[in-house]
Amino acid sequence: MSVQVKNWSVFFKKNLVLQNIDLEFNGHGIFAVIGPSGCGKTTLLKSINRTAELDNGFNYGGTILLNGEDIYQKNDVASIRRRVGMVFQTPVALPMSVRENVLFGPRYFGEKNKRKLSDICERSLKHAGLWEEVKDKLEQPAGELSGGQKQRLAIARALAAEPEVLLLDEPCSSLDPASTMLIERLLNQLSGMLAIVLVTHNLFQAKRVAQKTVLMMAGQVVEYGPTDQFFSKPLRQETADFISGLTW
Repeated sequence: MSVQVKNWSVFFKKNLVLQNIDLEFNGHGIFAVIGPSGCGKTTLLKSINRTAELDNGFNYGGTILLNGEDIYQKNDVASIRRRVGMVFQTPVALPMSVRENVLFGPRYFGEKNKRKLSDICERSLKHAGLWEEVKDKLEQPAGELSGGQKQRLAIARALAAEPEVLLLDEPCSSLDPASTMLIERLLNQLSGMLAIVLVTHNLFQAKRVAQKTVLMMAGQVVEYGPTDQFFSKPLRQETADFISGLTW
């Protein structure tokens, strides 16, 4: 699996949000994206799964390749969003049952076989660490789940479409420590199956779970490298200042 972001810039009307981003996320594993609020982290994720273009005034320059394919040259946008799943900061439970939340994507993409849908539902919930908690509640409204369960449900819904890449935008920001620990454990398990790009404000979380970490500031990449080196021996003074809290 490979995501290559080449000379990528994003404008919303005349506002430059990302400028000349060059990044690669190669292979399975967890890649953390950190940086101050408003530096463009979420816009980067939304660019990779082609939801940034849904926002008013979007324009871009550069290239994003998914396994060598230029995703912005493909007319079938839904296929890109299927291959690159995204989970947002606020846990989202669609106004339907737990089962139908998970199966929203497969049904949208045309799967009708009941046995396959049942298998997809169980497999996705197991991968999201939620099956044992909801296996007897599949027909109940998903809105009745706790915040941590809703976030894992959102992950299960993304996994049901069998993505190659999973993007997560601060998935633990509104969760308690116990739920955060469950999500982190889940991400470590999933990282052997697919590439995970994780935006987080929690530097300790990046250190705990990510193999590589990138620091963004003012819409640009400041530093990108192995997480151990990034935090112990940063190459840039801006990185050292940020991780010591001087530029927060």
